[in-house]
Amino acid sequence: MAEFSTRLYWLFQSLAAFIPYLLAGLLFGAIALAMGAFIARFLLWEWLLPMEESCLMTLNTWANPALDRLMTAITWMAQGEVTIPILLGIGAVFVYRNEAIVALVLAIALGGSWLLNGIFKFLFRRKRPDLWTSSKRPMDYSYPSGHSMSAISFYGLLAAELTHYLSIPAGITAPLATGLTLGVGFSRMYLGVHWPTDVLSGWIAGGIWLASCLYGLAQIGGV
Repeated sequence: MAEFSTRLYWLFQSLAAFIPYLLAGLLFGAIALAMGAFIARFLLWEWLLPMEESCLMTLNTWANPALDRLMTAITWMAQGEVTIPILLGIGAVFVYRNEAIVALVLAIALGGSWLLNGIFKFLFRRKRPDLWTSSKRPMDYSYPSGHSMSAISFYGLLAAELTHYLSIPAGITAPLATGLTLGVGFSRMYLGVHWPTDVLSGWIAGGIWLASCLYGLAQIGGV
């Protein structure tokens, strides 16, 4: 019991030390999204929207049943139905190895990307593309792409943790995380559920959030 109390105490201490990096990541991610929305909406809108429409229509010309299934499978890799079980499984391994803070930061990375995405979708309320009929188009707002944010922040941090704590070579984890991030973003455009700038902004904000989580984890536990 005393050992458990000690571990719990150090877990809370580590979490308290991580909070400033968490807040900084959320703040700078929010600034990046706000700047992106301002530049696109007020400075580049007349030029940007036709280009985005052309990009999505070009992708739609590639559509076929096999590619539809592949893109749907890839896009699912950034949904909670997939990321949460991965988080629970990997988290259990880290907890078993007495590295609960690593699992906690991974959970924070995923939850933080959802929080930031939800706030900005509510604030900006950009409508999703509606260039062709699709049964896969969600009913919520478009900017930024939550899948793109989740992919880069969750899989990027997961790759770093697997390499540092479980000694899986970076030559394996980094390409997988990069491929998933790029694939998820591309799938959102291919399926016609996000504009290219939604995906790009999601990657930028998610990358800032990832960097904050990595730096914070390095300061409190080492990555």
